[in-house]
Amino acid sequence: MCSKFFDSKKQLKDHIDKNHRITNYMAVTSSEAERIVDDILSSNDVDKILAISIIDKRGGNILAAKSRQSFKEAFGVTTDGDRYGGTLAIATLSLVNEVRDIFGEPQAIITVHKDCKLMLLPMPLHDILVGLVVERSVDVDDDKIAKRIERLLIDTIVKPQ
Repeated sequence: MCSKFFDSKKQLKDHIDKNHRITNYMAVTSSEAERIVDDILSSNDVDKILAISIIDKRGGNILAAKSRQSFKEAFGVTTDGDRYGGTLAIATLSLVNEVRDIFGEPQAIITVHKDCKLMLLPMPLHDILVGLVVERSVDVDDDKIAKRIERLLIDTIVKPQ
């Protein structure tokens, strides 16, 4: 039994939702995240993705991160992943969730930069966030990329090792 006290019903509800909700999500392990990242980057279906990271939504830990050589060359990145990436993704999602009651669950968070677009795709069924760097020319406003990523994610988790 939780021993916390709250000033309002909303605070209590938020606490229960964040800390005590029983969910039916399928957790993704680090090895599954590695396979998902490899499958997505090797897929011709999503060849405009330059880099990808899979982040554990509960702790902000990066489970897996990889990028194409073209990403490393274009942006001068020498390693895959970023030690702050998970924390920033969780902070961004938290900010967007502040308006969830008004606009509904976020489907994707997209930022446009000079040479690329960044996408953060919440995958609530798996309790992860998928962070993507895509070419600037990619149309990220439709749901095609998100649906492809989700399909590849499910195929990879279901696929035997």
